[in-house]
Amino acid sequence: MKWDILKNDMTAIISVAALALSGLSFYVSYLYKNQQLELTITDVSYATNRGEVYMTVAFSNGGNRDAALLRADAALWSKKNDKATPQWLPIDTKVSPDVPLTDPKIPLIVKAGGVEVVRLSAKLTHDDAEQAIVEKEGGAFLGIVVATMNSDGNLYSVQHPVARLNIDHTGRIRGATAAIHQSLEGFKSVTGAPPGDQLQENEKTPFVWADQRN
Repeated sequence: MKWDILKNDMTAIISVAALALSGLSFYVSYLYKNQQLELTITDVSYATNRGEVYMTVAFSNGGNRDAALLRADAALWSKKNDKATPQWLPIDTKVSPDVPLTDPKIPLIVKAGGVEVVRLSAKLTHDDAEQAIVEKEGGAFLGIVVATMNSDGNLYSVQHPVARLNIDHTGRIRGATAAIHQSLEGFKSVTGAPPGDQLQENEKTPFVWADQRN
């Protein structure tokens, strides 16, 4: 008899636990909202003498709602004219007619719990890069401009340096170094001006390469 009572109690406990688990699963799936998007620049390369910029960016959605990536551009810290304030100006010329500015094509959806890797490519002559120098920083800066939207329809803009083009005393490009050592929040508007985040190199510092100008 005691065994039957214990068996019935265990059955009741298991049933209640299953019901609670089912309720928790329903809450997490349909009611609880967790929106997270993180972008990490994994590598940057500038073929100086060919005038080609390439970047690879990983978009990681750690939330339980899909995210929309509306825009992702390589950019140059520059001025529209001599009297204008420096800003991130998108580099929107293709390196070749058959090479897209973004691969895959944007806009795109980053699924909940998923990762999308986007490769950016754009044409940037060394003359344009060298003329974009901001004197107080002593170099030219490549950056990224990203626009995102969460499942609530809120829009966000992320602008940040990713690499510094090192310029010698003659005004020519001699290499490049990273200007970012962290991942960036995709659902937070950020307007980052050079020189970057100023952190030490770590596992999130992108691989950066640029050749010397001939």
